[in-house]
Amino acid sequence: MHPDHMYRVEHVVMIDAVKFYAVTDMILNGEQPIAVLIWGGKPGKEYPLVTLPLDPAHLSEHRDGQITHRYERPIEEPSRRRPIAPDAHESDPQSFGS
Repeated sequence: MHPDHMYRVEHVVMIDAVKFYAVTDMILNGEQPIAVLIWGGKPGKEYPLVTLPLDPAHLSEHRDGQITHRYERPIEEPSRRRPIAPDAHESDPQSFGS
C-alpha cells in the first residue's frame, strides 16, 4: 500500500521525558490522519511499517517549506506496531493498529 498523497507534519515527540521536535510523513486513512514513523518495503513498493493515529482536533494546516501540517500534542515514544500488509484495504481500521 503506497498512499496517493503524503503530507509532512511537524510535531513534538517525548522520549524518556525529553522533548524533541520532528517532522514526520503523514497519510490519511479516510479522514483519519496517520503519522508514518517508519516505512517498510523496497523503493516503489513502500508501505507504512510503524504508524501512529493522530487526533484531528490537534492537527492544523501549516505551510512552511515542505511542512504541510502541525500537530499540537506531544507524541510519546512509539512502540513497534503490527506492520500493514502491502495489499491491506485502505478502509480497514485494523490496518493502522487502531
